This record gives sequence, structure tokens and C-alpha cells, in this order.
Amino acid sequence: MSDLTVDGARRKSRKYTHDVDSGYAWIILAGCFVMYVFVVGSLKAYGVLYTEMVEYYSSGSGNTAWIGSIALILLFGLGPLSNLLCKIYSFRRITFIGGIFLALGYCLSGFVTRMEMMYLTFLSTGIGYGLVFAPSSTIISFYFEKRRALANGITVSGSGLGAVALPFLYKFLIEQYGIQGMFWISGAIFANICVAACIFRQPSEFSIETSERPHPLRTSNTRNDCDSEENQMSIDSDVNRTAKKLEKIRCKDLDLKFSLFRRPLFTLYVLSFMCCAFGFAASIVLIPANVKALGYDDTHVALSVTILGSVEVVARILMGWVADLNIIQRKYMYAGSMFIGGIASVLAPCFGHFNFMAVYAAIVATFPGSYMSLVSVLLIEVVGLENFSPAFGLLSLSLAVANIPSHPAVGWLYDIYGNWGPSFLLTGCVYISAGVIIMLEPIVVRVFNIKTDNKNSNLQDNQQMNQDQYM
Repeated sequence: MSDLTVDGARRKSRKYTHDVDSGYAWIILAGCFVMYVFVVGSLKAYGVLYTEMVEYYSSGSGNTAWIGSIALILLFGLGPLSNLLCKIYSFRRITFIGGIFLALGYCLSGFVTRMEMMYLTFLSTGIGYGLVFAPSSTIISFYFEKRRALANGITVSGSGLGAVALPFLYKFLIEQYGIQGMFWISGAIFANICVAACIFRQPSEFSIETSERPHPLRTSNTRNDCDSEENQMSIDSDVNRTAKKLEKIRCKDLDLKFSLFRRPLFTLYVLSFMCCAFGFAASIVLIPANVKALGYDDTHVALSVTILGSVEVVARILMGWVADLNIIQRKYMYAGSMFIGGIASVLAPCFGHFNFMAVYAAIVATFPGSYMSLVSVLLIEVVGLENFSPAFGLLSLSLAVANIPSHPAVGWLYDIYGNWGPSFLLTGCVYISAGVIIMLEPIVVRVFNIKTDNKNSNLQDNQQMNQDQYM
């Protein structure tokens, strides 16, 4: 038998395992951290770009805000597709390609002379965001179990580090090279996402059997014509399996499992996360925009975003650490954070000084900004690890819907009223709604139990509802 056939047999029989809570898991964590620095960090620093683009292109606040919304929509909306592609081609390949799209989008934005054309270039940027965000958010939960909340907290804190560094980087590059040069250089910097992607390894739960992949042809001297024919037949067989697998991909292969919405708790948490995502995305624009509206210079604008990011780095790690201690139920930590963020947002229009905006930025970063440290662990508590990937896909789509009106809404309110006060009030109400929805959990569970009991009394042979109730 030829070397190729032996090599293929070894690959088929090898059982792949990966480190959990130790070893290479920490390398995976480092890669996810770097991706959050550039992907989510750049979105949080978008507020600085937003104020510059409004001035540079002389466009309205609401229309310009659509640029950031496009990126956010694609970041969340492509989540299910990204995870499906990761199952077929691996986390490493998809995040690498995402890094290329993201860097290309920023580079192309440097050639834009009209704001409307930025919608097209940020399509590439948004695709890159979408191909990187969901995989880097999903893979970490397969490499950590006991320290899952802490690992997620460290990962998402990378966005805070990006929010600290990128605003001043943008400001420096704009002063030295103009807004177009800033986009070109930023695109080159964001290409480092491809470097971080190279260290990813496929977790065993996401691995496709090697029998479904074409084995790479290794150069070797064939011993005789029989061996050559056997090698070719083996390769053709593997290629045909892969081709058939790709042909069978349909919408159902996205593994969305819309049946999860039958579980009231899952639906409840998704609605709350949508409210939080709307409010937090609005805050990212509101903080720097309001600082500039108050008459402060670009240094203060960048500083406000830096405060948001620097506090968030520490807050998200601490939030994950406290969540792992199980001192306070995670849902109460989350709800309390929403209430604090909502009250601060409602009070924000009453103050017109930079010092309060700095405090407000710290509050948003500490409480609503830390919600991503709890999203994964709360989802797993509701649906289990076996349903985490499809649940995260559904959540990504839902967050995309929530982010569609976030930036434009606060921008249009400013265009209508001439100040950011109504936008702060809207943001505060949405934060508070997120907390109220979570606190409705006992009522929802009680009502669901009553409905289930009534149905079972009439249809005793129906056991599916009982399974949904306790899963």
C-alpha cells in the first residue's frame, strides 16, 4: 500500500482531542483577545471616526451613523453563517479570510470622496467583522469549562483595550495623514487579525470527520501502477464526498434551531440582550458626540472613548471572575448592571460638563459594557453547551436586528431636537427595559408551567412539552 493510503488511514483513525482550561486553551484565548482588540475595539472607537466623518463629509448625523450600523448589522447577522463555515473549513481559515475582508474595507475607505460611497466600502469591513466575531466568541467556550466566565471576560476585555488605544491612534493618524491616510494605515494594522487566526485549532466538537475532507496529495514515488490507481481512487472518493457535502448545504445547515424560541427563558434572554445591545451601541456614539457638542476639542473626544475602553478592560475581567465565584446569581448581576446604566443615561442630560461625561463613560463600561462577559454563560445555563452554537447564532441574528436602528435613531433625534438629551433618555429607557425583562423570569416560568400542565392534562401522550420545559 502506498504512503498516501497509509497516511489517509492514519488520519481517519486518529481521534482529535484538545486542551480544556489549560495548555493550548490559553493560546486560543490570546488569539481571541487580539481579535476582540481590533474587531470590537474598532467599533467602539467608531465614535471618534463618526465625529470626524460628519465634519469631513458635511453629512447629517443620522445618515452618517448608518455607516457604523452597517458594520454592526453584519457583525452580528453573519454569525450563523460564520459558524457553519467554521464547521466546514475550520475556525482558522474563516477568521483569516475575515481579517482580509476587514483590512480591505478600511483600505478602500481611504479612496472614498463622498460619504455615500462609504456604505459600500464598509460592506467589506462588515463582512470581515461578521466572519471574525462569531468564531472568536464561540471557540473560547469549547476550550474552557471551569473558568468559562473568566475566559469570556478576558476575551471581551480586548475590546476595551482597543477602545483605549484606537481613538488616540485615529486622532494621531488624522492629524498627520488626514482621514484618508488614517483609513489606509488602519487597514494595514487590522490585517494582524490574520496573524491571530493562524494560532486557532479546531475543537473536537467542531471537527469534521477527515473522511469527509479531501486528503492533501503528498509528493512521493509510486511503486507501481496499481498503487497509483489506488491512490487516485482514494483521492477521487474523498473529493466526491466533499463535493456532495457542499452541495447539500441548505438553510437548515446553518443550525439555527428556531425551535429554541419555544423555550420562554431563551426568548426572554434574547429580548433583554437585544435591548442592551441597542443601548450600548447608542452609548458608543453618544459619549464622544456629546463631548464634541459641549464644545470640547478632539483630545477630549478621544479621551472620553479611552475612558470607556480602559475601564471596560478591568470591568469585564472582574465581572467574569465574580460570575465564576457564584456569589451572586448571574442574571441578577446582569439585571443590576442594566438598571445602573439606565439611571445614569436618564440623568446625563442634566449635566453639561466633561467630568460627568467621563463618569458616565466609566459607568457604561463597568455595567452595561460588561454584559458580553455574561452572555455566553447565561445562554449555556438556559440551553446547555450542546445547543450553545445554534443559540449563539440566533442571538447574533437578533442582535443584528437590534443594532439596525441604534446609531441612526440617536443621530436623527439630534437632527430633530438639536441636542443629545432625547437620545440619552431613549438609551436609558432601553437599558432599564433590558433589566426589567430579565426580572420577569419567575413570572414567565410560572405561566409556562401552568400552560404546560393544562396541555398535558388534555393530551397525556404529548411528552415534547415536558422535555422543552426542563431542557
